Amino acid sequence: MRIMNRLVFFLSGEHPSIPSSEVIGGIEAEGFCYEFDEELDQVLSLKTDADPAKLSRRLGMCHWIGEHFCICRVEDLFESIGSSDLFDFLKLSESIGVRTKRVKRYLPEVDTQELAKKIADKLLVRFDYDVDLDYPDNEIVCILTEGKCVLTVIQAKVEREAFEERKPQERVAVHPSTMQPNIARALVNLARTPRGGRFLDPFCGVGGILIEAGLIGADLIGIDINSELVDGAERNLRQAGLKEFDIREGDVRDLDIRKVDAIATDPPYGRQASTGGSELEELYQDTMPVISDVLKSDGYLCITAPDRLDLKGMVEDIPLTMVERHGQRVHGSLTRNIYVFRRD
Repeated sequence: MRIMNRLVFFLSGEHPSIPSSEVIGGIEAEGFCYEFDEELDQVLSLKTDADPAKLSRRLGMCHWIGEHFCICRVEDLFESIGSSDLFDFLKLSESIGVRTKRVKRYLPEVDTQELAKKIADKLLVRFDYDVDLDYPDNEIVCILTEGKCVLTVIQAKVEREAFEERKPQERVAVHPSTMQPNIARALVNLARTPRGGRFLDPFCGVGGILIEAGLIGADLIGIDINSELVDGAERNLRQAGLKEFDIREGDVRDLDIRKVDAIATDPPYGRQASTGGSELEELYQDTMPVISDVLKSDGYLCITAPDRLDLKGMVEDIPLTMVERHGQRVHGSLTRNIYVFRRD
């Protein structure tokens, strides 16, 4: 019997829907179960048997994961603390630190420093903790969002700094259309990429998405029609510390590989990318059946496309079912959709 805990995910807020969907994708990729609890601006609460430490090492659009204790109105907060399991959770602690975090401009009338002090005072009445705001045994956070307080104790933090260090301009091979690492990681998770599973990027460019899949432990296959980009991808993967990969020069329409567990890709459609001489719609129409054919049954494909193309309609005669779609503005003249399909 699986033990389900209530976890709070403090999301990055970089997109209205991708961060929460990435959490779900990551949980499913790790083989955990979940039940939806509540979603607020930048906060997702789930009942799940997921391991916070494992999830924190694979998420790209989340700040941290915490143990859930209450979601309530400000005026009910201290009553909710008293009736929660928080005291039992903290009783073995030597030190605590309490912070408040306001999302955007919610609850502007609340003094965040004063609220943190009141929460700490209530906890100190019960137990004689040391207060340590730098390195506490338990870091307690009260998030203010959408008129509610979310009280949680942080269990695992996402190393957001590592994504900053992997920015495309810091790589040995640079291409202007390369995705930012946290977005690339989100695509890998939306594709439910399993650790140790076979992962394919059929338009790999200089390897940005492959790097993120490799860092969570996938076996990498990359294909690109441009030999210079293939060479750049190999160099970038080695720079990222990845040594085992299969990157080939080739046309995805002539794909000849055995089945893969997951696919995530960002085909060339922007001003800085080349479609290899093909019309854009033709490129997608030709490649979607091929991509589908190499994906295992019940495997996931995450693929981007400019919003003028309807990929859902394009796969009507292909054994792919659309699971979700997220619109994302890239720059002034380009908005893309991020599609997630499941292979039937």
